[in-house]
Amino acid sequence: MHESGVVRDLMHRVEVEVDGTQGRIAVLTFRVGVLSGVSPESLRGGVGRYALERWGLVPEIVVERVDDPTDPHALGVVLVSVGLEG
Repeated sequence: MHESGVVRDLMHRVEVEVDGTQGRIAVLTFRVGVLSGVSPESLRGGVGRYALERWGLVPEIVVERVDDPTDPHALGVVLVSVGLEG
């Protein structure tokens, strides 16, 4: 349940970021903290399913893992960038 809520919130953020822009989403990059409780694999899977159901396509999904528990992002999952095609 935690991971599905994280995915939903992140994808809402993606949709806000691209609202009104031209071009298809080609690449999504996220950063996952070691203490976030979210694995890179489950984030990739959840984002892929959401994108396919909502947009009819699966962009390249890049997940950077923060392995340092003292890093400011260690507890979270953040959207790093959205790459558009065309």
